[in-house]
Amino acid sequence: MARVLFSASMDAERRAVVAAKASGAFDPIILEDIPPAQRWPAWESADVLVCTGFGSELLPDLASRAPRLRMIQVLVAGVDHMPFDRLPRGAIVCGNAGAYNVSVAEHAMALLLAAAKDIPARTDEIRRGIFNQDVMNKGLAESTVLILGLGGVGTEVARHCKGFQMRVIGISRSPRPDPVAEETGRLADVPRFLPTADFVVLTLPLTRETVGLVDRAFLGAMKPDAVLVNVARGKLIVEDDLFDHLRTHPAFRAALDVWWTYPDSNRGRPFHRPFHELPNVVMTPHIAWAIPAQRREAMEAAVDNVLRFLRGETPRNVVRPEEYVRPAAKEGSR
Repeated sequence: MARVLFSASMDAERRAVVAAKASGAFDPIILEDIPPAQRWPAWESADVLVCTGFGSELLPDLASRAPRLRMIQVLVAGVDHMPFDRLPRGAIVCGNAGAYNVSVAEHAMALLLAAAKDIPARTDEIRRGIFNQDVMNKGLAESTVLILGLGGVGTEVARHCKGFQMRVIGISRSPRPDPVAEETGRLADVPRFLPTADFVVLTLPLTRETVGLVDRAFLGAMKPDAVLVNVARGKLIVEDDLFDHLRTHPAFRAALDVWWTYPDSNRGRPFHRPFHELPNVVMTPHIAWAIPAQRREAMEAAVDNVLRFLRGETPRNVVRPEEYVRPAAKEGSR
């Protein structure tokens, strides 16, 4: 029977999922249940590894210590943080895209609405004793939203946007007619769509092709009062360019859940430029995924994919390591 090693932190919910799905299908090994000095056999006998993929969780010499590994299943959605150079060459790597569609799409809409309606600014004014009813905010109905990354999360965002009577343009690797979008295209088509977009939502993976995609030229092509929402990865955006654009375009709004750097604790700021001094930014600390059921649902999706692999079926979300960069990432990110 195949041995599946779980090197991620395992709470009661995750353990319950594994116990329910492992019966008769694989032999589960929970790494944290084994004393550190006795863990080598667990690595050496593992056929499949389920992990978050962060460097501190993986052995520096993983390729030689885990020679039987045939599959590495990541619990989080993105894989740009993976130390691909440490992985056994014969093992496939699978992300967990799809497991976070609902939670991240909901948060994207919360950011979009908060920025469009200037909710943080109005809240702050009322707290300071200001009750200004003369301010205007952006409407969503009959506006255009450009979604970069029409995968699982992007499609869910598009569905919500349609509920607000917005016109949806979707960007994906393989543009094809899609009922959630009035128009679709590839990354090369983005410059053509930007001037018409009232809202731009980033749900793309961070790859060599997309790192730094949102730069000075990208921002300059957007409407002066557009809203940019990022629930994907911080380094899709050039930090200096966004800061300068927000500073010089006060009607422009950015709504960000993902960042360029991450504090080592729950104190500190996740950027190098003083975004906190700008009034036209809505900010959350990479919590789009954080709903009560998400850890269980992510583990269920990951184990289901492992079972597909063990049955000889084609697993979902197989990644091509050569497409990915390795930006610095904080443990615990989605």
